[in-house]
Amino acid sequence: MVQGGHAGHVVILMLAISLHAMDVFVIATILPTLVADIGGAAFYTWPTMLYMVASIVGASSGGLIRVRFGMRAAPVLAAAIYLLGALTAAAAPRIEVLLVGRAIQGLGGGMLVALSYTMINQLFAAELRPRVLALVSVVWGVAALIGPLIGGGFAQLGYWRGAFLIFTPVLCLLALLAWRTLPRATATAGVAPALPWRRLALLGAGVLAVAYSGQIDAAIGRIALVVLAVGLVALFLNRDGRAENRLLPTKPVSLMHPVGTAYWIFFLFGLTYSPIGVFMPLLAQQLQGLSPFAAGYVQATMAIGWSLTAIIIAGAGLGWQRALVVVGPVILLIAIIGQSQTISTGPLALLVVFIFLTGAGVGLSHAHISNWAMTLSRADEGNLTAASIPMVQSLGIAFGAAAGGLIANAAGLDAGLDRLTVAEAARWIYGFCVVPPLIAVALGLRLRVLQARFAT
Repeated sequence: MVQGGHAGHVVILMLAISLHAMDVFVIATILPTLVADIGGAAFYTWPTMLYMVASIVGASSGGLIRVRFGMRAAPVLAAAIYLLGALTAAAAPRIEVLLVGRAIQGLGGGMLVALSYTMINQLFAAELRPRVLALVSVVWGVAALIGPLIGGGFAQLGYWRGAFLIFTPVLCLLALLAWRTLPRATATAGVAPALPWRRLALLGAGVLAVAYSGQIDAAIGRIALVVLAVGLVALFLNRDGRAENRLLPTKPVSLMHPVGTAYWIFFLFGLTYSPIGVFMPLLAQQLQGLSPFAAGYVQATMAIGWSLTAIIIAGAGLGWQRALVVVGPVILLIAIIGQSQTISTGPLALLVVFIFLTGAGVGLSHAHISNWAMTLSRADEGNLTAASIPMVQSLGIAFGAAAGGLIANAAGLDAGLDRLTVAEAARWIYGFCVVPPLIAVALGLRLRVLQARFAT
């Protein structure tokens, strides 16, 4: 599958994705134990949300970092940044320091993922990309199996800090392979555009405004911060569209173009599964009476569903692809409704089935939507489109985590983690999570029309 037979590049790609994927499951599993140790129940979603905000900055700058430092040095730099954040989080005496570490981790993780998607676009022909993206999904599946084992093990030992230190060997191996196998003479520091910090700050501030709204008691204050967040993101999009060194391709939010429509679906997917992913270990422990170890695996079922379905449909023909971009969001919608009815009263086995179907709904359509976005983008924007896919996904995940925190705190979760409070928070969170997949179904139908129009 790799042009030129560079198997080492595939290993680097898998390691980079595994760091980002493993982080999601490990941190989600240890969060209840972490908060119980150093406090910060009101900031329960912030370790995930700040990681995603920073990963947006990292993913946005990944392409520019590659141009400035070269393909060999860029992943080494990203791995070093990630390691610095992991060590900071591991040593955190209180929640504020841990949040700083998570932000640094997210910056490095976002860079690694953006560099990975650029490699996919450059190394693989269009007809092979769904298989490569399915391989990426395999990494998520493996992470779903290993992540809760690591996080749950450290949580039950009462040593959640070890969950951050466990990434060190993978980071060192990634940096070593990148330095030894990737080409050296690709840096063009003299012509690389400057990193657009102002635009990135606008984007990050928008997500943080939503997140901080959860800490405000007055309803009018919460509404004002949400409106501010939408305005900041809109201002970012406006400025990016007029910039020479754009972070997003042409028409990134236009429903008249397949790339814009695909990006909306990615955003809605993240908005759907992010709040559930963040809160599921807590919900499973409090409402189903599971241990941290078992709760982590219940949450990981979603990624297993994503991975298995992505592998099964990787070689689907165009006719099947056109069906799957709609069937995927439909299954996601059904799965969220099913979770909402079983999270508090069970049975546990049926809840696990619906969590599996949540991932399956995304896995059925995600790879083909990604490939369509890359293939149908402007000829000179293939790399930009590929590199910005993880940025859009991270934006959806960050907004989802922030919105989940806002909703949970409004339901009283910031006052404590007792069973009744958690059950009430779950009811409101699932009420929110039903809306995005409903919209994604309509956009899947729209994307089918646009694909037929732009492919001819």
